[in-house]
Amino acid sequence: MSAAHGLKPLGWSVDTRDWEKPGVDAILDNVRRELRPGGVVLMHDAGGDRTQSVDALARLLPWLKNQGYRFAFPG
Repeated sequence: MSAAHGLKPLGWSVDTRDWEKPGVDAILDNVRRELRPGGVVLMHDAGGDRTQSVDALARLLPWLKNQGYRFAFPG
């Protein structure tokens, strides 16, 4: 169904497991441990309270930038 609507899989390489609501530090640890150059980080924006995900992003994005990562939209 996705392909029929012109969507492509992202091929994420890091699952933050934020949907389990493990806490901000655990989300950050997952990314820092698993991310490699060219990686795609999977985070969720639905399924209830996403406060941990949003709080993790507030800390994660500056860290990624300081590590030299860049951000892009899937294409």
